[in-house]
Formats: sequence, structure tokens, C-alpha cells
Amino acid sequence: MDDKVFRRIFSNLPVIETERLVLKKIAPENLYDMYDYACLSETSRYLLWSPHLNLDETKGHIAFLQKQYRKGLCGEWGVNLKNGVFIGTVGFAQIDRFNNKAEIGYVLSPKYRKQGLMREAVNAVFELGFRSLGLNRIEARILVGNEASERLATAVGMSFEGVLRNSIVVKGEYKSYKLYSILAKEYLEAKGPAVWDR
Repeated sequence: MDDKVFRRIFSNLPVIETERLVLKKIAPENLYDMYDYACLSETSRYLLWSPHLNLDETKGHIAFLQKQYRKGLCGEWGVNLKNGVFIGTVGFAQIDRFNNKAEIGYVLSPKYRKQGLMREAVNAVFELGFRSLGLNRIEARILVGNEASERLATAVGMSFEGVLRNSIVVKGEYKSYKLYSILAKEYLEAKGPAVWDR
């Protein structure tokens, strides 16, 4: 991965616009919209974190993200509808620069599921990851039982690679997760030239 490209992108995370969405840095003004879904057990059932207990917990998380943005260490976008409503997050949970790969993570408010919105957001992050960052591989770790997330991974072209049994502790319990991935070659062959190259 080219160091200059990495620093340029993550020193000031770019705004990404899709047909229905605007992906941009998560900001303090997203507090109430984020808490609206982060406080629900339904939202975090298959995630590593527990429901937010109050607004202060959400405010603290957003404040942490602001520090990470300033350090150039955060690859997480807020997912916003074109009308400005904040409905979730998407981005790189981890980036392995030595091996030129990343792990994608995403969270969507239950109010906005089954509309293809997160598929749109994930594809936008793939586009940046493969074409701008030059990643070779993007992975998703999905806890066993999270069938909605598995359907999303398949819909965006990721391949199932296997189950890692009891490989992670989540909320005090050993959990198994399914590993999905997509390679740059697969993505670029499926999508064709970038819009600006056509």
C-alpha cells in the first residue's frame, strides 16, 4: 500500500456520494440519530459492543472518533441519507498495511433495513478501497447466526471462506464467526473500469 495515498485519504477522510447516500465523517451533530439505533439490543445483537445505556455513552464514542480522525487513524464513515438523516456507519474496522488488506464493518439502523442502503454503502467503500487505496483483499468477519449480514456479504460479491470456531470473546462468551472476502481482481473484473475511465 502506498504510504502517501494512505496518509492523504485518512488525514482527511473524503466525502463519498452515492445514488441515495452521503458517506462522511461521523460528527457530534449525529449524536441523537446514532443513539436512536445504538441503544437497541436488536442493533448490536451480533456485534462486539453492547447497547448504549445513555446519550453520554454515545457522545463519548463520537468524541473518541473525532480524536482518531485528527490522528489519521479512522476509516469509518457515517452513512447519511441525502436528506441529512444519519442511519449507520460503514468502513474499515482494521487495515493491515503490510499484507495490503482490510476488514470491513457496518452497522445500520433497524428502521432502514431491507432497502439495499448498506449494500450501496459497502460498494462505495469497496470502490475506494480497491481503486484508491489499492487494497488486494477486503474481509468481513460475521458472527454465526447473523444471516442478514451474510446475505449482504454475498450480495456485494464476497465469498465464504470458512468458520473460525470459538475464536473470539464477545460479551463474555466464546463465539464463532464466518469469514467472507473479496479480492481486488474479483471486484475490478465484476465492476469494469472506473466511471472516470469510461
